[in-house]
Amino acid sequence: MTARDVLVRAGRRFNSLQSRLLAVNMLILLVVMAGVIIVVEARQRAAIIGEVLRRGEVITRDLAAVSSSPLLLYSFTALEQNVDRVRANADVVYAIVLDAEGRVAAHSRRPELVGRVLSAPVDARAAQADALLVQETNRGNRAEGIFDFAVPVLVGAERWGTVRVGLSKRRMEAEISRTRIELAGLTALALLVVGVAAALGARAIARPVRELAAGAAAIARGDLDHRIASTGFGEIGQLAVLFNHMTAQLLQQRRDLEATHEALRDRFREVADLKSYTDSILASVTSGIVTLDLDGRVATFNPAAELLTGLYSGDIAGRYGTEVFAHTPEVAELLMDTLASRAAMGAGTGTVSLSLRRRNGTSVPVEMSAVPLRGLEGKDLGVVGVFRDVSQVRELEGQLRRSDRLAALGTLAAGLAHEIKNPLASLRTFTRIMPRKFEDARFRETFIRVVPRELERINGIVEQLLELARPSRLRPTPLSIPGVLDRVLELYANELDAKEITVTREYAREVPAISADGERLYEAFVNLISNALAAMTTGGRLTVRTGWHRPAEPAPRGASGRRVRVEIEDTGGGISPLEAEKVFDPFFTTKAEGTGLGLALTHKIIEDHGGSIAFRSAPGVGTTFTVLLPTAVERVGGERDA
Repeated sequence: MTARDVLVRAGRRFNSLQSRLLAVNMLILLVVMAGVIIVVEARQRAAIIGEVLRRGEVITRDLAAVSSSPLLLYSFTALEQNVDRVRANADVVYAIVLDAEGRVAAHSRRPELVGRVLSAPVDARAAQADALLVQETNRGNRAEGIFDFAVPVLVGAERWGTVRVGLSKRRMEAEISRTRIELAGLTALALLVVGVAAALGARAIARPVRELAAGAAAIARGDLDHRIASTGFGEIGQLAVLFNHMTAQLLQQRRDLEATHEALRDRFREVADLKSYTDSILASVTSGIVTLDLDGRVATFNPAAELLTGLYSGDIAGRYGTEVFAHTPEVAELLMDTLASRAAMGAGTGTVSLSLRRRNGTSVPVEMSAVPLRGLEGKDLGVVGVFRDVSQVRELEGQLRRSDRLAALGTLAAGLAHEIKNPLASLRTFTRIMPRKFEDARFRETFIRVVPRELERINGIVEQLLELARPSRLRPTPLSIPGVLDRVLELYANELDAKEITVTREYAREVPAISADGERLYEAFVNLISNALAAMTTGGRLTVRTGWHRPAEPAPRGASGRRVRVEIEDTGGGISPLEAEKVFDPFFTTKAEGTGLGLALTHKIIEDHGGSIAFRSAPGVGTTFTVLLPTAVERVGGERDA
């Protein structure tokens, strides 16, 4: 046997059912054990670290408690005794007591630093801590990690100093490493035991399957007279019987197909001639033409329609018109209404103007008409839709509005530049000093912390801007407006309690659920309530109302004439008349940390739902935002009329 034969046989064994079953079992076990290891290791690590942090906090607070009197009496000897006593604890690297000015009053490792102010960033943050502060750092050039605990020493409401304790991570990391080794050993043992059991089970299953596969291969080659002997037991034996039954059915079906083949060939020639004639007519028409049968399926789609829609007749033939024109529901509704009413649509004015959205996301303005399709004896066959491209007309109309859009774009660009300028300034500063401070470990730590944060800030601004600019893709579902508002109020429950703001819910009982995208409306109401809370001081009142809005003018055809009204009223400082015109403009904000995109996104979300948003405000009294949302019936009617 040659080396090539040995490799081929080894490859077949590797690809066999037995090998695959064994591999799958081992893979499943490996995944399960990996998950167990990750969970156990994470919990053990969290427990060990938590214990170290708790111990460090206790030691630090004890040192702070016994150091308050010596700090008041300026007893430096007592302070030195205290830090030396703390230094004697296991894993304690250093203990430091700082006075009210941040100078070292006692140091367990370096007494020569007494009277000096430590200037390192870690030391500066520790000296300014108003509560327990835990930092991770290294001391000197050693690789030993340290938890730095800092607690202020308060006498009454006055700060008299700060105590710091450095706790080594060495024993903690040793315990974590020992846990990992034990888990790895347990995994190896489990893999060995389960691997042996899986190999034996796979071998018992694979042998009868190989015998069955050999018989199935003969059937696959076309030998339908071949029969498979019933081998094995249980499901394997039943599978052999089913294979024989399937073979007999295939043989009978092949004979039936051969008998009808000739008749179908003649009929196909007739249909092909008729289709060729119809295709020639449709290909000669410059307007786009689509026909649907009585079931609403696409029957024909001429080349001009393909050019307009970006769809191909071969891909959409036989599919439902509502599915084909899902990206342009107005077209589907026009065709289906014509099919249902058996009356021409757009007959009064000749055509209906609409925007035809292509599969690639672009839109083409068209004028469309739809008429019923009838046979020689007046029998209904379906519906015919005709498109005409009016892009050039819309181009001329667009040029009239271009100057206004350019002005708005300038305002938007100025706001975007202003928001991105600050993080870019930070990034530019770091890149300038990087060559001379790259070897500084503290600089690299600061660089790694600050630069990704500033980049994430820029990315957040761009993501919000893209969300404002991109077309909305709503996923409407039955939705209870009070339920969405309660979710938002629950989100800000802590802030409401902290500011002692009174929340009043005035939900009308007769308002039903609407059809809307719950997550998008949730985002809109989060922005509105967040702004209301930011505008109010302690002790304000937030009122949330829902009810019907009944307009004075008659409702359009197909609409109910009533909309759901949502009001969010605050008792904040209000909006000045000069700011009122810019409230919904992108990048306009009165917040110190805001980007000015929240209300612009809210405005877009409400309009995407076919609703509207407005506000009334009085400086010093408060602001009320009013959102009007259509009901499911009104929204469908409004989209159809559009």
